[in-house]
Amino acid sequence: MFNTLVSLMGSAIDSADIITFLEQHGFKYPKKPYISNRSTETSYWIENKKLGIDLLFNAQPYLAAYPLLQGNKKGIFVPRLVSARWYNNKSSTTFPDQVDFNATFEYLNSSLGAPTLKSSEISPIWLNDDGSESFYRWRIPADKQRHISWGPEFTDEQKVKDIVLGLDYRNPLFHLYNEMDYGTIEQFVKEQNFYKTSVLMFLQWALDRKLIADAGHTAALDWVRSLDRGYVTVEDFTAEQAFIKAYIKNLSGHDMLYDRDLALTFLKEPAQRNNYRGEAATAVLNTIPFDQEHRDIAAALLDSRLKEYQEHKFAKSGKQV
Repeated sequence: MFNTLVSLMGSAIDSADIITFLEQHGFKYPKKPYISNRSTETSYWIENKKLGIDLLFNAQPYLAAYPLLQGNKKGIFVPRLVSARWYNNKSSTTFPDQVDFNATFEYLNSSLGAPTLKSSEISPIWLNDDGSESFYRWRIPADKQRHISWGPEFTDEQKVKDIVLGLDYRNPLFHLYNEMDYGTIEQFVKEQNFYKTSVLMFLQWALDRKLIADAGHTAALDWVRSLDRGYVTVEDFTAEQAFIKAYIKNLSGHDMLYDRDLALTFLKEPAQRNNYRGEAATAVLNTIPFDQEHRDIAAALLDSRLKEYQEHKFAKSGKQV
């Protein structure tokens, strides 16, 4: 079953191979298999408790090799199989390297190498009260060319929690435009709001500091145009990825957040600073131009925060007040 699911990863829910697999293994085909851009969800699970396997289908995997699949109507998209999760082995699946649910941490470490990810690398808040890791995860390539990997999660209960096979996970740092709403780069260019300005300021700083891979561009907007997609991921950066992800997504465990920092840097009125997402503050922030003066202010903030992260991971950092 493992190799079969490797071959099926990235396939559309309505493909003949997926339909056959679901029927043969007792999965129920969903009554509403397609996803609308009016929905707040872009994915769903299909469970099989008898086999102990969940299958995740997603319309937007955020991988260039797996673009959106248009349905038969505007606003309707066809989700792809992006992940299979075993939470036991009632299916008697044979996993690579003889990994199974009775594997010890020592066995996983010797067979698969050091864990790919530990809980504290997501955020310090995932650490146990005594400072120990709450889980370790391995992600081993199953098909590099197709961006497929697999691996177990081993928890602080000293057992394998689950084994996952799927497309490499991507979580956008910035959304430039919504492809499911048929957004375009031209729409992004025409927008005048603080979110767009803050994104371009961050990307301009990253370009100036040589943190973006194979850029070939000196202007943030030119680089954004070259992406030919509506999002930016941490994989677009070649250095300081831990800082970038922690600061943009507020994952440091010390409540340090880029867009709030930048907003408070530009806002002067106390009432607006106390409610930087409020209507009055938003109106002011939306007028901030993407000019050299304001880019320099943003760059100074980012240089300062990067230095703090390198020195103490924001543990001693003060918030903007």
